[in-house]
This record gives sequence, structure tokens and C-alpha cells, in this order.
Amino acid sequence: MKGKMETSKDWSPEMQAEFSRRRRSRNWALLAFLVGLCLLIYAIAVAKLYYTGRMW
Repeated sequence: MKGKMETSKDWSPEMQAEFSRRRRSRNWALLAFLVGLCLLIYAIAVAKLYYTGRMW
């Protein structure tokens, strides 16, 4: 083999902390996106029910 593939076990503590920070921020962004999508779908459903007269 020419070069050794670097695994997470070979990372320095600084690299591991940076990786964890980036993963955490991506997870929060994904959570915000999914919550927003759920709220949008809910709002569309409520609007459709309201305007067709089947709500309340």
C-alpha cells in the first residue's frame, strides 16, 4: 500500500473535537429543517381543512 488511510482513531483530540462540533451543527440544522417541514405540512393541512369548511 502506498499510503495509510487515516481513521478516526488516528485523529488528534483537536481533530476529534472539530469533527464532533461539525457533526453537532449539521444535526441541529437537519433538526431545524425537519421541524420546519413538519410545520409547513401541518399548516397546509389546517388551511385546506379550514377553507373546505370541515374544521370546527
